[in-house]
Amino acid sequence: MTVGFGRLGRVFLLAAAVALVATSAALALLDGTPRNVVALTFGVVALVALAQGVVWTVLQHRVFGGVAALRRVAASGHPAVATITAVGGTASAIGAEPVVRLDLEVLGRTVTRHVRVPFDRSDAVRAGRALPVRVDPEDPRTLVVEWDRLG
Repeated sequence: MTVGFGRLGRVFLLAAAVALVATSAALALLDGTPRNVVALTFGVVALVALAQGVVWTVLQHRVFGGVAALRRVAASGHPAVATITAVGGTASAIGAEPVVRLDLEVLGRTVTRHVRVPFDRSDAVRAGRALPVRVDPEDPRTLVVEWDRLG
């Protein structure tokens, strides 16, 4: 599970809102050339931050699932065991932790998930390995790997 992208998206969206307020303040309080330069600068910052916020939020949702759903499954999902059937790289990382594509067999279904692997657990990611997971009872494709329960 990762909520890092979701948090990062919210930070950028908040920065966009702050920059938009600064743009409005510059337009209201300044005169002449400084007004235009400051307003344009904050306006560009607002647009860039807005774009980044949208990108990170959408990326979080598409790659890892919705933050609220992941938190709910982590807290109250059914415990299960998923067997890794295939491992694929993604060339992505969150901090020092790699993000890998795992094909998992769980509750009789095969699901593919992109999962952030804690650095100290990377040796456990191999085909045939069983992973403790929490599964959404309504949608078994939504699952969270419980790395702290891995033996």
